[in-house]
Amino acid sequence: MYYVFVILFTFSLSLSSQIKSVGDIHKALQKGKVNSTESEQIIAYLKKRYKNQSLKTFNRRVLTQRHEDGGGTVVWSLEAKSGHTVEIFAEKNRHWSMQELGKSGVYVASQRFPNFSSVHFRYAINGVRQNMAKEHRFGFESYKWQPMSLKQSGVPEGKLISKGVYKASDEFYKASERNWLIYVPVQYKKDTAAKLLLFNDGGGFIKGDGNACTVMDNLIHTGKMPVSIAVFVNPGNISRGEGKAAIKNRGNEYDTCTPKFANFIEKEILSQVYAEYNISKDPADHVIIGSSSGASCAFTAAWHRNDLFQKVVSFVGSYCDFRPTNDYPHSTAPKSEYGPFKTAHDYPALIRKTVPSKKIKVYLQDGVNDLDNRLGNWYQNNERMATALAFAGYDFKFTSGKGLHSKKHGMYLLPEILEWLWKD
Repeated sequence: MYYVFVILFTFSLSLSSQIKSVGDIHKALQKGKVNSTESEQIIAYLKKRYKNQSLKTFNRRVLTQRHEDGGGTVVWSLEAKSGHTVEIFAEKNRHWSMQELGKSGVYVASQRFPNFSSVHFRYAINGVRQNMAKEHRFGFESYKWQPMSLKQSGVPEGKLISKGVYKASDEFYKASERNWLIYVPVQYKKDTAAKLLLFNDGGGFIKGDGNACTVMDNLIHTGKMPVSIAVFVNPGNISRGEGKAAIKNRGNEYDTCTPKFANFIEKEILSQVYAEYNISKDPADHVIIGSSSGASCAFTAAWHRNDLFQKVVSFVGSYCDFRPTNDYPHSTAPKSEYGPFKTAHDYPALIRKTVPSKKIKVYLQDGVNDLDNRLGNWYQNNERMATALAFAGYDFKFTSGKGLHSKKHGMYLLPEILEWLWKD
């Protein structure tokens, strides 16, 4: 009897330590109906992972576990009344049923997805689909860096110089503050004018492997791009005082399709760069780069200030319709502020109808798994941009991939993009 007790106790300990990861939940669910011990363990794991969040809320992020192949396993969870039918509906006619854990009212489901997968989903309770916020999507996207994206032996590294915090003047974005940085390659000489690259959401382009500074080090060293100085500018934030979250001014700066942002960059940021470094004044030597709204902002800058920027790099550009419904059929915004340029959704039509064409060389990148929401379908609108540029005879390139709404694919392509930009 003593030995039986020891065996049972050991078996119980083994069970209690079983559910330690998303993968463990997936394995348990794949066997079919989970037992009471597994149910308790899964519920305890979910509550630990979500901490103070209620399992009844629809807008929690799903739990994921990534795999070496770039894909990953996902666990959905939701608390509802016991005995209900709870399901997950996604685009592309996909559907998953959720299993109730005992009589707890906690429902779970899991699925393994390959690399370059994207899911936009909603929960349904007894057939009624529930309203959800932005967290109702996830995806997996992974790339193997190209040699030019990684530090190479014998390649000298340029300097990345923090310029601290800049407070905008009242003329442009009153009370907004932003960090910005300058990259200067080793090959820069004061007596020779350098080319210029400006990155919107600048802080996101200088992190980890594949960052823009490493790519530029390699390309300049090998002669695949000219000596260039890069400026990395973050969007502004407006302080609301101690203890209060700052107001993010990004949408105001990036999604308002007027010359205002380009004018601000010229007068308040580039004026400082020009004073310190010898930069070519030829707009054909100036590149503006961005992702998402930062990408459509980059195109806006070149469209309105073609005398300042004539090269654009756009990752997953937000060429969608940001107007509220009360702006239809005619915009209520003052014409002095917007004129006909109310939203980046209008650019395909403007590109087609503007004669002569503007001097803009454009690189567009987007993936078929980009966003699809009430503002529009990002991928389709990038296709509209590409077909409009082709119709109007612009020098452009459109690279389509399987990526999500992220700049991962764009950063993977950055070495060949920067090389392409300087080809005649």
